[in-house]
Amino acid sequence: MKKRSIHISTYLLLLLFTAPGFIAVRAQEKKYSPEVENKIAQVEKDLGLWVQIEGSPGFTLQDRMKFYNANGVSIAVINNYALEWAKGYGWANNADKNPVSTATLFQAGSISKSLNGVGVLTLVQSKKLSLQNDINDYLTTWKFPYDSVSKGKKITLANLLSHTAGLTIHGFPGYENGVVIPTLAQILDGKKPANTAAVRSAFEPSLKYR
Repeated sequence: MKKRSIHISTYLLLLLFTAPGFIAVRAQEKKYSPEVENKIAQVEKDLGLWVQIEGSPGFTLQDRMKFYNANGVSIAVINNYALEWAKGYGWANNADKNPVSTATLFQAGSISKSLNGVGVLTLVQSKKLSLQNDINDYLTTWKFPYDSVSKGKKITLANLLSHTAGLTIHGFPGYENGVVIPTLAQILDGKKPANTAAVRSAFEPSLKYR
């Protein structure tokens, strides 16, 4: 059977926000083609949905930054697998008035989930992974320690991608600059210098979404 390449939405828009505190939208100096500049203006002036509701107000990027008390925003748009444009708005540091640029580092947070999901499904499509196999079939340097809580059921990649694996730990806060960074195994087992508990079964997989 001929392999098909995975089809991603034409545009992938990533919005990353810094700490609270309002500032006006500030565009970067780099210029793009008139066509791309027009697309940028559309994003800056109207963050409305694809389906417009009659009588509903539009929202500018500046409006949304005010609403969410966002000091700064970084936007990157991928078109046809290539970076089409990228801009920063606002301040990376409100006190020092350091502007957000395309090189400003943000914590990726949950945006990494969707990008990771695309990567996993690409491997599934190429028959290198199965969504229904036990995750321990693929884990090598660390194995998930099943116990009685999982009731004999195995966690699959489909469970992980759909938040139905029944695992502990809601989120990971990350680590400040200069502190000792734990290994992946230390994080998964909740061992110092990890700042979160061990990742274990909270309830049996496939029971519910969490």
